[in-house]
Amino acid sequence: MRKNIYLVGFMGAGKSTVGRILARRLGLEFRDTDVEVVARTGFPIPEIFSRFGEEGFRAREREAVAAVCRERGLVVALGGGAPLDDRNWRLLKRTGVTVYLREDPAVLAARLVDDDSRPLLRGYEGGARLGRIARILAAREPRYLEADVVVECRGRSPEEIAGEVLERLRDEDA
Repeated sequence: MRKNIYLVGFMGAGKSTVGRILARRLGLEFRDTDVEVVARTGFPIPEIFSRFGEEGFRAREREAVAAVCRERGLVVALGGGAPLDDRNWRLLKRTGVTVYLREDPAVLAARLVDDDSRPLLRGYEGGARLGRIARILAAREPRYLEADVVVECRGRSPEEIAGEVLERLRDEDA
């Protein structure tokens, strides 16, 4: 495969899980830019946010995106905010096919209910967390919808979603 497959979407949408399944089915290597950032810095993401702020995290995320874009034959799960950076987006579009895993805010909130590792959701619980997710998603979704392929997840299993992504990618190549 000449181009990479980049999975974009909100935190909790299943990008990493679906990405691993896709990579296995296609015989490709899987990468996660959040994991790349942690490996490069030696700090977990909440600590990066604490030490360097969101802008410091985003700068490190840009480096990780640039690094994976220099390689070929990857399935890459991107952090939810990575596509918002115009430099990242241009690189992603130039070096691969972008796939938006679109999920309902209520499903995302349910998946993230006990997840304290997400700095942008810290301090939000219950309905406030759902509201925060809905607001962030509404701000990000215009960019996500620019993806080459949009897959409606609708709470389906990662295997079902990966299957649809594969079908849609084959259709794109046809």
